[in-house]
Amino acid sequence: MKPLLFRVPTVDDRSFRVQVDDGPHFYDRLHFHPELQLTLIKESVGTQVVGDRIDRFRPYDLLLLGANLPHVFRNDPAYFDPKTTQRSLSYSVYLRPEHLQESFFGLPELNHLNQLFQEARHGVRIRFNEPVSTTTYMEQLHTLRPFEQLMTLLTVLDRMAANPNRELLSVTAYEQPRRPDDHQRLDNVFTYILNQYASPITLEDVAAQAHLTPSAFCRFFRLHTRKTYSQLLNEVRIEHACRLLQESKLPISQIAFSCGYTNLSNFNRQFKLINNLTPGQYIKALF
Repeated sequence: MKPLLFRVPTVDDRSFRVQVDDGPHFYDRLHFHPELQLTLIKESVGTQVVGDRIDRFRPYDLLLLGANLPHVFRNDPAYFDPKTTQRSLSYSVYLRPEHLQESFFGLPELNHLNQLFQEARHGVRIRFNEPVSTTTYMEQLHTLRPFEQLMTLLTVLDRMAANPNRELLSVTAYEQPRRPDDHQRLDNVFTYILNQYASPITLEDVAAQAHLTPSAFCRFFRLHTRKTYSQLLNEVRIEHACRLLQESKLPISQIAFSCGYTNLSNFNRQFKLINNLTPGQYIKALF
């Protein structure tokens, strides 16, 4: 099986890589890499998976992902239309963990960054929702000289470490990649659920995507995600229901049906379990 170890191109005379991703959609496979990843989402929306956390990404999200933390930013279906005019734009820095152990990052003045790097094992996110000086720094990084890039990177990291609104994404902290074929299985499962969540999905269906028996799949999935398959499916369905509640004026019953629920009471129960609000309360909170 093809491993999902993502190879980040290296630059021989640099300790980090600056990258701009600009296209109709982002790379849409669950993957990991040994580098820490600092990313600003500038344009586009979709569903993100970071470790065991599933929710939405949107413009002006700033994320710091630890080494080998499985993740994917999967744009909404409209971005995959061959005729789309949608744009996905992000600015990233990839930093090798071994450079964090060197004398420079051992300086007392940078102790607070080491705490941030520990948090990055779970994935760290700050939602700015609009342009601010920190996001502007990220957008400008690729235009700067190497020394200026280093100073600007440190400034962004310093501001993240000092920001009280940063949140940890994944409950599980990842130390090292699991077997490559495990990542392939997880990618198959996530891709299948993200594509088919609106249709009836049985345990046998999803176990087949991982080439496992249902009982073996349940053990495998629990081990790697700290949740059951049904929990993941409900999280994906409710995440899409939240998007529809925000962006459309469809009746709640129609939204429930379009997200794969055939029973409205079950939809309401799962919605409140995940969001601590009923769909009606969620709509009121939006407006």
